Amino acid sequence: MRRIIAALIFMLIGAGGMYAAFEYHIVQSREGWLFIPKAQVGLQDTYADIRKWQAATWKSHPQLAQSLIQNGKGNLIIQSATNGSFFDGLFQSSDKKRSASRQATPDYR
Repeated sequence: MRRIIAALIFMLIGAGGMYAAFEYHIVQSREGWLFIPKAQVGLQDTYADIRKWQAATWKSHPQLAQSLIQNGKGNLIIQSATNGSFFDGLFQSSDKKRSASRQATPDYR
C-alpha cells in the first residue's frame, strides 16, 4: 500500500511540474528569478538565463520576449541586450579605467 501511495504522490508532483513547464517561463535575470506566464502553451523557453543575452539572442526567442513585454517586464530585454557590449565602460571615469587597467596587467620588472 505504501508503494502505491508513494507512486501517486510522485505522479502528482510530476504532473504539476509538467503543467508549470507548459504554462510558465522560468527566467533568471539580474532582478532574480521570475515566473512569467507564457503567451502560447508549449515547452519552448521553459527556462532561460537572460543575464548574458545579447540582442542577437533575443531574435531567436520571440515568444519569451513577447511574454515578458505582455507581463510588464520588457525592461529586462533592454537590460540584457546591452550586456557585454560597447556600453560597459562608457560611463566610467578615465581614472577608474586607468586604475582598472593597472590592476589587470601585472608589472614584471
